[in-house]
Amino acid sequence: MLKKSEKKEIKSNIKSGKSNNYMTDINGLDKMSFNDVEAKLKSQVIDQLKAEFPGIENKKSFGLLVDAVINNIKNKDIRISDNRQA
Repeated sequence: MLKKSEKKEIKSNIKSGKSNNYMTDINGLDKMSFNDVEAKLKSQVIDQLKAEFPGIENKKSFGLLVDAVINNIKNKDIRISDNRQA
């Protein structure tokens, strides 16, 4: 359990956009390479599409759909990052 002072520090770091050790330890993204993050995202997208649309992985255009979804996610992430910096 976190102390009050630690919670306040985490909240202030989040508001200021600073990274904190607690969050990076939890999500582990700093320890992953770009390719690992990319592979994890692709795996999550494939799993979600299969869950929402059973049998879709057998379609010819499934790979294109996965690539399009990943591209949209990346574009949204870039827009959010740009808005935070502005």
